[in-house]
Amino acid sequence: MGHDEASDEALVRAFQAGDRVAFSTFVDRHTARLFRLASLWLHDGSSAADVVQETLARSYRGLGKFRFRSQPATWLARVCRNICHEENRQSARYQTMSNLTELIDANDAAIDQPGADEPSPLALLDRLPRRQRDAVVLRVLEGLSVAEAARIMSCREGTVKAHLHKALANLRIEWRDDIS
Repeated sequence: MGHDEASDEALVRAFQAGDRVAFSTFVDRHTARLFRLASLWLHDGSSAADVVQETLARSYRGLGKFRFRSQPATWLARVCRNICHEENRQSARYQTMSNLTELIDANDAAIDQPGADEPSPLALLDRLPRRQRDAVVLRVLEGLSVAEAARIMSCREGTVKAHLHKALANLRIEWRDDIS
């Protein structure tokens, strides 16, 4: 079986055994998803590209010690999320959501454009606290299961559900306030 057909776990095990091509295959398989996640967490395509590069560099160093307590793709997304949060802490403020909207449109994502007098769903998302925004990004925009989101966010499944519930309630309030 070639690298392209191998599971993520098999690729990581091959990399741990010294097969550098396995790492390249693993990276190629997940780079677009990492970029999407970083863009959503950072609100900036150029910074997202830098975060993806840093994620790949850290994963190259860290996969040798990976213990398979989670799926390799989940671990990789967690590394990306942590780097994004480091970037957000280092910058004094978040970028506006307009860059993200343009990025998503450029990547052919299907997002309904609000009317001229309606707030953008992405602008409302930007107003949420970080953990609530993470839950929405992972569950709603990325379509991950609660269990996968919990592993990436390093919390319990119930915590993800609570953040998602609170985020949806906050979004309803924000939406109502903006259109009133």
